[in-house]
Amino acid sequence: MINKVILVGRLGADPELKQTKNGDSFANLSLATNKKVKDNEKTTWHKIVVFDPRIADTMGKYAKKGTQLYIEGEIETRSYKDANDNQRYVTEIIVPRYAGVIKMLSSKSEFKSSDSGSDFDDQF
Repeated sequence: MINKVILVGRLGADPELKQTKNGDSFANLSLATNKKVKDNEKTTWHKIVVFDPRIADTMGKYAKKGTQLYIEGEIETRSYKDANDNQRYVTEIIVPRYAGVIKMLSSKSEFKSSDSGSDFDDQF
C-alpha cells in the first residue's frame, strides 16, 4: 500500500522546533496551499511534522514565514482528549526520518521582492 502526499505551498509561520525526550529535533510547520475556484482563490492549511532531525534543524535555520516549500510525506490522523475530556482529531502530514523530502523553492525575501519561486532548489 502507498501513503504519499506531495504539497507545494508557503509557510504561514516560522518553523517551530522542538525536541523529543531522546533529544532528537523535530519541527512543526504550517503550510498554505492555494487553488483557483471559479474567480476566487481557496487556501487550505496543512499541519506538517518533520521527524527527520537533520531536516528539522535545517528548516529552523533557513525557512521562515513566506518561504515556498515542496514537501513529500505521509498523511496521518490521530486523536486525543482535550482539557474538557472531548475527543479531538487532527490530520497531519508526516515527514518521516530518512524517507521524507523537503525542498526550498524560494525564500521569504524573494517572495516579497519577486514571485519567481524557483531560484532555490535545495533538498534538505
